[in-house]
Amino acid sequence: MNETDELVELCVRALAMQMSAAPGAELHMTRRCILALTDELSADHNRLILGADANAESFLVRAVARARERDRPLVALMTPAVAESLTPLATQLGLTAVGASPLMVLRPNVAVQPTRPIKVVRALGPELVSVAGDLIAAAFDEPRDVIARCIEVSITPTSGVETYVAWDEDRPICTVSLTLTGDTAGVTLMATPPEHQREGMGRALLTHVINDYRRRGVKRFHLGATEAGRPLYTSIGFELVADLPVWILERVDPVIVPRAQDLI
Repeated sequence: MNETDELVELCVRALAMQMSAAPGAELHMTRRCILALTDELSADHNRLILGADANAESFLVRAVARARERDRPLVALMTPAVAESLTPLATQLGLTAVGASPLMVLRPNVAVQPTRPIKVVRALGPELVSVAGDLIAAAFDEPRDVIARCIEVSITPTSGVETYVAWDEDRPICTVSLTLTGDTAGVTLMATPPEHQREGMGRALLTHVINDYRRRGVKRFHLGATEAGRPLYTSIGFELVADLPVWILERVDPVIVPRAQDLI
């Protein structure tokens, strides 16, 4: 198994942890593919990952059909090899290629230097979870009620999603979440509101958390970056494993959608 396929498997598990508690959550999974739908009408909260699975083609057809049945948009990520083989079908199904998400990894032998001493608190309990939700909503310009329904519900002691908040004196500045699978941690929801960006707090939080997790026995970290965030992660020591093509499925009038059986 190559590293891209291995990391995609971890991303599938992480997405299940993050989205299973959202209202209307519906998960369909194989080892390397997942469709995660919710009651939200935003593509950011309806996700599809397609990895190197023998049934990736039929999984894609069924996923789009189910999203159409629920009238939900989708953000879909594919490995490069899967995208190469399924691009004609994806286009026929109505997906539009919109770019790529860098899949990055921080390996055990890469030293990470903390940049400054900061106060970091794990978000446990309603008050701190709400603080993390405020930061996420502000950073991603998302409605606050959507963050409460779809993000905060997964921040619990037993969900597998661990969320941390960095403070500057008495002010919460930024937050990050991690999911653990064995000795590998996935980094997600790195969120700093615009008024606090470029102050170095995001870097300070992430390096603090990485070193804390390493003391707890975690060896490797992975994340899906944006192009805007890629320089930060590269400077910390993350390296590119693969650029995962990203596709969007928009909501359309169900009357004009082809039946799934006509596309197999």
